[in-house]
Order: sequence, then C-alpha cells, then structure tokens
Amino acid sequence: MTMHRSIALACLCAALAVAPSGAGAQSVPSVDDPIARALFEPELIMKHRRAIALTDDQRDAISRLIRDLQGQVVSLQWDLKEHTEALSTELNRPRVDLDRAQDQMGRVMQAERRIKEAHLTLLIRIKNVLKPEQQESLKKLRSEVP
Repeated sequence: MTMHRSIALACLCAALAVAPSGAGAQSVPSVDDPIARALFEPELIMKHRRAIALTDDQRDAISRLIRDLQGQVVSLQWDLKEHTEALSTELNRPRVDLDRAQDQMGRVMQAERRIKEAHLTLLIRIKNVLKPEQQESLKKLRSEVP
C-alpha cells in the first residue's frame, strides 16, 4: 500500500469515527448507544423545527453553536491529518521503531479524542437550548419510522 493510500485510509477511518450519528440516512440512534439516545443531532432538530415549536432565538443559538464548532474542528482536523501522516511515515519504514510509532499513534488518538469531545460538547449545548417538552417531542419523532 502506498503512503498516500495509507494516509487516505487512516483519514477515512478517523472521519467515520467522528462523524455525527445522524449524518447518514439513519437518524434513529442505535439501541446500543445510550449517549446518542440522550442527545439530538442538529439535522433532527431542523427537520422537526415546526413540530417542536423551535423559536427563532433557539434556532439562532443552535446555528451559532454549530458555526463555533466548525471553526474549532477545522484546526483539529488539520492536526489529525498531520499526526496521521507522521504515523503513516513511521509505519512505512522497513523496520518500525515501536516507541516512535506508539508516540505517533498516541498523537492520532489524542486528536481524534479532541474532535469527538468537541462534537459531544456541541450536542450537549444544543440539548440545553431545548426545553424539556421539545426534547420529549424529538424523542418521539425520532422513533417514528419515516
């Protein structure tokens, strides 16, 4: 495998690991994911904004939170890419220095953790913008089959 393919594969894995759970066609959280069940993806909220009577102030607050996250995550993604490339370079040597590889692996994992932490923080802040009755409505709407 070439270095570019190794980097691309590592970046793809990292992107999939931190992708929002509602980013795909599935908006119902897995029964096995209690964290996803407790939180609400922005897409779900916007899809049902009228049904939950989302106010303009709430919409603006959620939009602001998303913009803030996007600015933060771009920097974190660059860090992740840099660390992934360094790990790939080390792994592509004929003889891998285990200590260096583990150090780079730790840096990759740390960058991934920071991205996931930023995403979880966003979802918590979004939930805190919603009223309890809106949260209950979203849980019901999410469980309905489209």
